[in-house]
Amino acid sequence: MTLTTKIRSLFNPSMYQGWGNRKKYFEGWYFKVVNASGSKAFAFIPGIAMDESGKSHAFIQLLDGTKKKSDYFTFDAALFRPSDRKFELSLADNSFSAGGMTLDLPAVTGSLLFSDTVPWPSRWYSPGIMGPYTFAPFMECNHGIVSMDHSITGSLIINGEEIDFTGGRGYIEKD
Repeated sequence: MTLTTKIRSLFNPSMYQGWGNRKKYFEGWYFKVVNASGSKAFAFIPGIAMDESGKSHAFIQLLDGTKKKSDYFTFDAALFRPSDRKFELSLADNSFSAGGMTLDLPAVTGSLLFSDTVPWPSRWYSPGIMGPYTFAPFMECNHGIVSMDHSITGSLIINGEEIDFTGGRGYIEKD
């Protein structure tokens, strides 16, 4: 981690913020995707968690809004690779960005592209939804909005069922 990376991420809240953290840290992104008819809704949450002793793991959580079920896939923390330049991360053979996601999990495979994203307005003195609290080092949690709404193109195979999300809508946030 360099000072430049830390400053760049401070002014880009959607980027990974945990540079240099080794204990008691969590960061995750919430990708909600809904198909065009609204009959299928899922959330994918990639992230990293570190406990008090420094033990860490990366994960992707899958939430099925229709069936009200959840799956949790764990990965070695070394497989969590955030970009130090923009909001983009990979976790094993899975990748996530404001422009889309590619999944290769036991229960989910495929790619979705996002377009016409609606980001949270950003100013130099208020780079995200946290406003000036972005710069307060004592905040226990920092929240970010990556896209308040966007179009989706593509399909995923989820638990053996191919679901076309083309024409659907999405949302991305993070904590």
